[in-house]
Amino acid sequence: MTLAELKIGQDALIKTIGGTGELRHHLLDMGLTPGTEVTLRKVAPMGDPIEVELRGYELTLRLDDAAKITVENVHDTDRAARSEERHVPIPHPGVGELGKAASYRTRKAGAPIPKGAPLTFALAGNQNCGKTTLFNQLTGSNQHVGNFPGVTVDRKDGVIRGHSEATVTDLPGIYSLSPYSNEEIVTRDFILQEKPNGIINIVDASNIERNLYLTMQLMELQIPMVLALNMMDEVRANGGTILVNELENALGIPVVPISAAKNEGIDELIEHALHVARHRELPGRIDFCTAGADANDPRGAVHRCIHAVAHLIEDHAAVAGLPLRFASTKLVEGDGPILKALQLDQNEKELLDHTITELETETGLDREAALADMRFTFIEKLCAETVVKPGES
Repeated sequence: MTLAELKIGQDALIKTIGGTGELRHHLLDMGLTPGTEVTLRKVAPMGDPIEVELRGYELTLRLDDAAKITVENVHDTDRAARSEERHVPIPHPGVGELGKAASYRTRKAGAPIPKGAPLTFALAGNQNCGKTTLFNQLTGSNQHVGNFPGVTVDRKDGVIRGHSEATVTDLPGIYSLSPYSNEEIVTRDFILQEKPNGIINIVDASNIERNLYLTMQLMELQIPMVLALNMMDEVRANGGTILVNELENALGIPVVPISAAKNEGIDELIEHALHVARHRELPGRIDFCTAGADANDPRGAVHRCIHAVAHLIEDHAAVAGLPLRFASTKLVEGDGPILKALQLDQNEKELLDHTITELETETGLDREAALADMRFTFIEKLCAETVVKPGES
């Protein structure tokens, strides 16, 4: 049975993900991994697309794509729809009110950049998260529109208002750093090759579970970074909240609640972005495996695999100028351009293949699915501890 055949109100467990190449990777990047529980919530009047709930968020799928996903253990749902969930109200910081300072331990990449020296930033986020609105708030009328080299993808650069030394580039909206679409390639190449001093990662606070998948990959790039929680005003208006200080401590980067549409929290966001870039403060966390090295948890195999690959490629990554953790996870995924850039010899490639085979044997998942499952498992645990769902209005 496929996901496309579910009826409204039915739960099922994902069994396999079909398709190949970009499509399959895209489905995995959306959290559709084997063993994940999914609920069919809505079907469009003409039957296509459908809306499913998984991992705490809603996802719209074309029927053709849903037909490539097989499911099992089908039954009537025992989960309330998100709009029906009730929670006791919890005090939370408003826009621009971060409260106590973060207690995570920052790591630095070197001596601070002198005040007044040029700073460059990349603005990155999912599609439809308010990124363009934030870019306009950051830069005002100080913008230039062009194209990224070799592709017909718009490039927008601007000077951050009030800080003539700081420029920001609005990168295309993407869901992951996989090398498939032009937008993903442009974003990845810009960060890896132009090496901005900082990353401003904007996420939709009302759909944070989905947005954090890109956040985790950006953190692996080991560039000073700040997380902008956009649409926090909408989250609060619906009776929900995000425990900002707890989220900040768990990720090891500054987290700033904002409303780009209302120009709220923008000054504080700029202040944090300039600080982490100028002081070269790196993300405090890059290991997202909840199982650690626990031999009794199949996900521990992902942890061990990434560390084994990192040990294997450490010298090659340094020569290629690639962040070690990022290069390691991308090799585990089967990223062709990264493999080519590392220039491994035949013996090293065979060791890599052996390590991947062990991973797939222990987890029962293919390499791409195993890594996606690790990331989304971390996100689920993190959101369970920091996100309070809205009650009924």
